[in-house]
Amino acid sequence: MASLRQRVISRRFWRAVLGRVAMVLLVLSAVVLLAPSLSFIELRALDVLYALRSEREPDPRIELIDSGGDPSVYDGLRDPREPPGSGCETPRLAYAEAVRRLSRWGAKVIVFDLMFRRSCEYEDEQLAEAFREAGNVIVAATTKTKPGAVGLEDPVTPLHEAAAVGSPVAYQAHETVRSVPLLVRDRDSGREYRALCLEAFQRFKGAGRAQAKLRGRRWLVMGDQRVPVLPGEQISLLSPGGAGKPDDSSESGGAAFEVVRGDNVEEIPGLVTWNTMLLNWVGPEGTIRPHHLSDLLAMDDDVRGREMFDGKAVIIGQMDWDAHWTAVGAMPGPEVQANALHTLMSGDFIRPISPWAMIGVLLAFSLGTSLAVRRFRGMRAIGAVVLLVGAAVVLARHLLVERGVWMYLFYCELGIGLTWGMTVVAESDKVTNLLTRFVPSFIGKPEAPGVGEVRTMDASILFSDIRGYTGIAEQLSAADTLTMLNTYQSAVEDVITRYGGTIVKTPGDAILAVFWKDVGDLSHATCALRSGEEILRDLPAMGRAWEAVGVSLKIGIGIDAGQVAMALVGKRHLEPTVIGDAVNVAQRLETLTKTLGCPLVFSENVRERLREDVETVCLDELTVRGRKTPLRVYGVAGPDGLWHGLEKSVDLAGKEKTE
Repeated sequence: MASLRQRVISRRFWRAVLGRVAMVLLVLSAVVLLAPSLSFIELRALDVLYALRSEREPDPRIELIDSGGDPSVYDGLRDPREPPGSGCETPRLAYAEAVRRLSRWGAKVIVFDLMFRRSCEYEDEQLAEAFREAGNVIVAATTKTKPGAVGLEDPVTPLHEAAAVGSPVAYQAHETVRSVPLLVRDRDSGREYRALCLEAFQRFKGAGRAQAKLRGRRWLVMGDQRVPVLPGEQISLLSPGGAGKPDDSSESGGAAFEVVRGDNVEEIPGLVTWNTMLLNWVGPEGTIRPHHLSDLLAMDDDVRGREMFDGKAVIIGQMDWDAHWTAVGAMPGPEVQANALHTLMSGDFIRPISPWAMIGVLLAFSLGTSLAVRRFRGMRAIGAVVLLVGAAVVLARHLLVERGVWMYLFYCELGIGLTWGMTVVAESDKVTNLLTRFVPSFIGKPEAPGVGEVRTMDASILFSDIRGYTGIAEQLSAADTLTMLNTYQSAVEDVITRYGGTIVKTPGDAILAVFWKDVGDLSHATCALRSGEEILRDLPAMGRAWEAVGVSLKIGIGIDAGQVAMALVGKRHLEPTVIGDAVNVAQRLETLTKTLGCPLVFSENVRERLREDVETVCLDELTVRGRKTPLRVYGVAGPDGLWHGLEKSVDLAGKEKTE
């Protein structure tokens, strides 16, 4: 008996576990399907994680110089032969002097985040000579819009021949910069450009260009250092949408990049990358404080110059107009480059969480949400979900700060939200299903607690009872009896439900069921009668478990029909009930099954409502307790011999056939 109870409990446990697992897997599938279309929100979630992180100390090996400011400051460093309005707002002789000074002061690498796209006839060669003398200068390639295409071009000839050239990866002003592509290939020329930060890093480390190689679309390897890159995208500079007419204004430099395919970067018209490096931002604008070019040129103290720039990487650019929106707010382009170089030099890389780890996180939070919602109700459930949301934020921040891992926070929160909603719906359905067990559909919806809609209708009532139940209960423990009883009543309920009936009460070992609607061509009386026959037919199978513990399962069934009233009764504890003479008669008829020796008997009222051909036999005409009018009691006569237990004293001459 204990083994049977354990099997029942185990079956329920695993059913509940599998149900929760199925829900979590459904949530996981939904998140995976929604992820591509909602990736832009995930990027905003990454911005939130950066905002929640405190500022970090900038790398002291990186210095930033702002070349902007009042152009009149550089008037003494302008070649008088250059015509006015030549486009050289800051004289290139000023840059040449800055390069010479920085080289003299021991700067290890000098990066110009400037696009020398226009020629200054008399100053270019002098600047190029300064580049050649220094030998450690990197300049930015020009992002140029051509008729029908976009590409990178080297600076004016003297300069690109004297210095290394890197890709600035200039995003449009309204786009958000979160990563930089480390390698870019120009489609027209076939030339490969390395990002300014990568060129500067390799020069700073003294590594050759050939030492940087991609490995497996996830890593860029430089000697013993590996840089994680985002997989799933591929960069090329493409046409902005078809051939266009030549436009003299194209040289102003509007870039049109397009992300063709990619899950981890925001879609930008024109640029796609398979090797982008996520920037590990030091902090918002101003965290890396710049020097001013005018101050550098006014400094005559070489000792102080060496203290400031010896052994450092120096980035020169215009801070006042080259602005971009980043994950940490608005920031000038040179400071973006400084953050990119800081990421490479510090080795504190940000890498996306692995797919399997993210699946594990989603499963854990979804399962936790499901358990919390099932355990708590109302505001406590909402509070538990809010705590889980907060825990996801804390975990994502911890992984970003301590491990350099980008956990997809929004997808995690989406999983929590979907699980919450689905669990609430499932629980409401569960409550509804539970309610239908106590509030049968024939009663209707209660208008208020304790007040139900009273319905009167013609129905058939089936009442069954277990024979010798008192003796059975004496032999078995209460828990074992309850387990056996639940298994039996569940099987009976399946049969009754199949014929359109509903169990209203289960007082102890008895079952009171009502049939009030026709099922197909069967009247409710026929449905009640056939369900009783099927229960008796299945009784040997139901009784095997009982026989295993030494008890015999035998039942009696009585059926009557007539007008009944059905409603909920009670105030705080609502209980469905069926009231009417047919209920009392069905119970009395079940008692008569012991006397008549037939397990299934029914009244004249049932026989009159049988529309189908059913062979019946009148067993007797009796006066039952509590009634004055004699009652004709019938049984079913058929090939299966359900009435085979009739005593020989019963007169079978009363056998009849209903039409």
